[in-house]
Amino acid sequence: MNKIIKKVQYSEKVFRFDVEAPLIAKSRKAGNFVIIRVDNNSERMPLTIADADIEKGTITLVVQKVGLSSTKLCALNEGDEIHDVVGPLGNPTHIENFGTVICAGGGVGVAPML
Repeated sequence: MNKIIKKVQYSEKVFRFDVEAPLIAKSRKAGNFVIIRVDNNSERMPLTIADADIEKGTITLVVQKVGLSSTKLCALNEGDEIHDVVGPLGNPTHIENFGTVICAGGGVGVAPML
C-alpha cells in the first residue's frame, strides 16, 4: 500500500498525486513508468513518473480521469492508499547533450516534460 501524500486538481479531469514510494523515487530514471492498482479489484494502469523527490520518498503522477480505473484513482484523497504501485518499469531514456532543444507535447502527456 502506498499513501497519497498530496493531491492537486489541475482541471476538471486532470489531477496530480504525490505518492509515497521511496524505493521507486530513489531508483527511477527519465522514461520510467509505474503500474498501479487502485484497489484489489482494479485493473492495472500504467502511468508515467512525472517527477520524484528522493528526500521525501515520493513520486509524482499526473492522471486524466477517462475510464473506470482513473476515475477510482481520482476519487481518492490525501491520506488514502493505493493498493499496488510497481516500478520503476520500462527502459530509461538516454539523453544526449545536443545543446538547445525544443520539446513539444500536448494534453496530459506533457506533464513529464514540465
